[in-house]
Amino acid sequence: MNLEAHIDNLRSKPDHIKHRYAFWSAFGITAVIFLFWLSSLTSLGKSSQQDVVARSVDNAGTPVHSMVASVGTFFGDIKEMLFGAKKVTYSSVTATAGNR
Repeated sequence: MNLEAHIDNLRSKPDHIKHRYAFWSAFGITAVIFLFWLSSLTSLGKSSQQDVVARSVDNAGTPVHSMVASVGTFFGDIKEMLFGAKKVTYSSVTATAGNR
């Protein structure tokens, strides 16, 4: 049974059955998202929280540096969208037979 036939079959069901399907579908999707979130927390828990914060602060720099970098990449992206991507040129490669 394909998905369209299943949905058409579900449309003919009473409202309380539709609500049950909606609830369990939402519950299942939420459970999957929760499991991904939980697994990301356990991977962060392996290093100390202070080390993570210190590395993040060191990588971020000052707010001015972050803003200037964001503006610079924004204008670079706009320029690339308007004028096309950077042109890549290839040089020729010569292959010669070698001894085995």
